[in-house]
Amino acid sequence: MIEKTERIGKIRSFNRFYTNLLGLLDKTLLKSAYSLTDVRILFELNNLSTSTASEIVKLLNLDPAYLSRILSSFEEKNLILKERSSKDMRKRLLSLTSTGKDLISELQERASEQIIMLLSNLTDEDQNKLVNSMEVIERILKREPEKSEFYSIRSHKPGDIGYITYRHGVIYTMEYQLDETFEAYVAKYMAQFVENYDPAKDCLWIVEIGTEVVGSIAIVNVNDNIAQLRWLLVEPYARNKGIGTKLMYEAISFCKYQGYKKIILGTFSDLKMARRLYEKNGFQLVNSKTHPIWGQTLTEEDWELDL
Repeated sequence: MIEKTERIGKIRSFNRFYTNLLGLLDKTLLKSAYSLTDVRILFELNNLSTSTASEIVKLLNLDPAYLSRILSSFEEKNLILKERSSKDMRKRLLSLTSTGKDLISELQERASEQIIMLLSNLTDEDQNKLVNSMEVIERILKREPEKSEFYSIRSHKPGDIGYITYRHGVIYTMEYQLDETFEAYVAKYMAQFVENYDPAKDCLWIVEIGTEVVGSIAIVNVNDNIAQLRWLLVEPYARNKGIGTKLMYEAISFCKYQGYKKIILGTFSDLKMARRLYEKNGFQLVNSKTHPIWGQTLTEEDWELDL
């Protein structure tokens, strides 16, 4: 209960901070003569081109009588136009007049200036963190899967090694209850990867959605004929988008191009999704051993793929 109460308190604290920061609790918004609700209605009418009062009620969850009073005020100020629908004479379509469109343009410009001011003292890194965090909040609270999402794959750069190590620690603790010795294990071999990195024989691919890192995979040289596949990871929310399949394709293609004869990898039996991906790409299970490791009793497995 304490944890739940703390979460509620932090969310409410953030809401108060952000609404105060943007002046959303002021009587008027963006130093205009209009309230937050007024501006929201105008913005939606601008986005929809034409709409009905009932559609605005549903979209913004407003009381119909309250909306009716606001629309009457807008009509008196020549901000909106009401016209009978040619398809259904019972409906009255709402649209912005030229005066209303001018007002929206002015408010949009003020809103942009406000955001520019908020960002002006932040570094590019902090700005990216802010935008990424907002995207995460929106994605979680929507509670609906994205139909499609563009992602990109690049080679590693400074900062990626520490971040991928950190995400391994967090995700494997969350999903498999591994302890901190697993993160130390990942950190040890990632450090060796950087120290011995040879772009002709090694590669670490990083997946991004926007500017947010959501996955990785690596090929590490063992000898002239054998490569090791390591650090295949996809963030939970980014799974089932074909990212793992694409990463496996990139890794195997790299090995073939570099003349490797075999790819080896180590995993453990609980990683069901990864094991299916290995099997799908032709890897064979060659050895397994059950023993205590990383705070759990796991069945470690060795897999191989002949190229």
